[in-house]
Amino acid sequence: MSKNRTRKVIFSGSLVAAMAALGITVYQVGTSGQRDNVQEILPLESTSENQTAQEEPMVDVGTSQVEADMSSMDGEDFLAGIETDVAGSGVVAGVGTITGTEDGIDEAADTNIASADNLVDMAAAADTTASVYTAPEINFSEDTLMEWPLHGTILIDYSMDQTTYFPTLDQYKLNPAIVIQSGEGAPVVSAVNGTVYSIEDTAETGTTVTMELGNGYQAIYGQLTDLNISEGDTVTKGTTIGYVAAPTKYYNTEGSNLYFAMKKDGKPIDPIAYLP
Repeated sequence: MSKNRTRKVIFSGSLVAAMAALGITVYQVGTSGQRDNVQEILPLESTSENQTAQEEPMVDVGTSQVEADMSSMDGEDFLAGIETDVAGSGVVAGVGTITGTEDGIDEAADTNIASADNLVDMAAAADTTASVYTAPEINFSEDTLMEWPLHGTILIDYSMDQTTYFPTLDQYKLNPAIVIQSGEGAPVVSAVNGTVYSIEDTAETGTTVTMELGNGYQAIYGQLTDLNISEGDTVTKGTTIGYVAAPTKYYNTEGSNLYFAMKKDGKPIDPIAYLP
């Protein structure tokens, strides 16, 4: 009995020892991974600290260098250096020159003011040019050569010496003008420089324009429509003044035409004498 009891105690002690050894092994295995992790993390922290330690002296050195550079130059040189750097980068291209002194700023302001003054002067010159208008010379004489107010066949010629036949009226009478055949709507130009004296409507010649030519001469344009002129206008030779209208009842048979007459001191004269 005593031997069996002794064997049981020895077995139990061995079992406890084995379990204890197993627990220690498991514990070591579990903690060894943590130590490895700690060892892996520690080099990173050490590296960060080393980098911080290395960066701090670099910042100090750079700051010291900038302070030394700034202390070695005066304010104008410093601003000039900034101008060079900025201009080289193209940041202020087209904006203007940056100056570091009050005199430079004043010069820039004076330049802008001068530019504005130049624009004002140019505008004033343009206004002056526009206002300077050389009116055509109104100085008709016996030697003046006109141009045809329109080109066409003369239906009824000027005749103040003897009567001439008017087809629509079917009668003979004096004619103080020339009646020029033309299509309705044809442009009529001023035969010579003149000033519009009057615009009136008459039963015989419809819308009729009388121009003062100077020295007692007048030109009369009849059978017009869509005028481009007004009373008081000064008209240059060759300027379109209106268009041929439909004929009045006095010229139904003759058809559309331009009635063109001239006067000297109120008396009819022959327009043909002054036409090429």
